[in-house]
Amino acid sequence: MTETAQTPDPLRCRLCDGALAPRFSLRVLEKHDVAYLQCEQCQSLQTEPPYWLDEAYRDNNLSNLDTGAVQRNLQNLAACWSMAKLLGLKNVLDIGGGDGLLCRLLRDYEINCYVHDRYAKPTYAQGFEHPDFATPELIVAFEVLEHYPQPRDDLDALFKQGPKAVLASTGIYTNQGQDWWYLAPQAGQHIFFYSRRALGQVARKYGYDLLVSGGYLLFLRSGVFGGMRPALAKLMLKSNARRWTKALLVMRSAKGVWKDHTEQVEQKKSGARR
Repeated sequence: MTETAQTPDPLRCRLCDGALAPRFSLRVLEKHDVAYLQCEQCQSLQTEPPYWLDEAYRDNNLSNLDTGAVQRNLQNLAACWSMAKLLGLKNVLDIGGGDGLLCRLLRDYEINCYVHDRYAKPTYAQGFEHPDFATPELIVAFEVLEHYPQPRDDLDALFKQGPKAVLASTGIYTNQGQDWWYLAPQAGQHIFFYSRRALGQVARKYGYDLLVSGGYLLFLRSGVFGGMRPALAKLMLKSNARRWTKALLVMRSAKGVWKDHTEQVEQKKSGARR
């Protein structure tokens, strides 16, 4: 008796398990022809299963292509600092924190931040890879979510840490075509692109409310932050408010430097008089 050949199941969405429909294909890492597919359920865009990731992270340093990294860290500093102060959150974990510059800056402004990145060494925050707290109050994940090869599992790991808030950034998919700059096929590391619907589903799944403002995603644990704080958070994440926060931080830093300098001068004068 001849066995009947089984038709393989169609590819399913790596976030919600919905059915996928082909959108277009691109050459990734200038060598792999890769299909990009859209989920019929959550409307997200994703590559086919990313078999090239080891190669992408081994041979392609994204920082070579990312000329805006420092300025973006300063923008993220303003967003993180204002959210931590507004929401009363001190213990922060920076997931995918790269070279640790943001972690270092936050620590300089008295935010107890630690950094984790599976692909990078925290040059600027050495010694702050292992948190001194069991549960982070605030998790920040800037330009990280689009790198998740299995977003359902990776988001489970993120939210199961139990933060009161998650502040993230990623390019939101709104049916852009193959010329969307955020796809970045030359680097091969951006592999999942969330729609607004998908982000809302993520928030509800883990018991959070989602705010989208100023290019940021803010997940607030439902029932924790009452009053005007969610509305103020949305306002403070807008670009104009972040510019004021950056100016405030610069003034605070300059004041600290001037104070240290004045104290050193007074110490030298005191020593000379003796």
